[in-house]
Amino acid sequence: MADAKEKTIALISSTAAVNLAASATTEKALYTVPTGSTLVVTNVVMRLFSADEHGTPPIVTFGIGGGACDEYLGDQTINVTANYANEYLMLRPIQAATPATGDIVPAASAFSMEITQANGAALTCTIDVFGYLY
Repeated sequence: MADAKEKTIALISSTAAVNLAASATTEKALYTVPTGSTLVVTNVVMRLFSADEHGTPPIVTFGIGGGACDEYLGDQTINVTANYANEYLMLRPIQAATPATGDIVPAASAFSMEITQANGAALTCTIDVFGYLY
């Protein structure tokens, strides 16, 4: 039986307790692509926030780890309200008149999140990555 993550959009990874208050330029690998495969990320969901953002909200990027880490999404300001226990954020490139483009994550590379600006207080969340392998 083929892996359900191949040839279908599926949950590729779920990473709990990601620290959004870590210092700037901290990179967190969310999924490492297996040898012989490549990854197309379709969307990222941030959920299960530990608190609302305080004062200075975190700013994060998503992309291929070890470099700019912004090939999927550049700076994203993470605004979480006092209703944080019931909120989630869905992040993905927005298509307009011109289709959105992104980089394929090659084998043995990590799809990662990098903090551009740390949250002003303790804040963690779970990050789910959806996409497909081929």
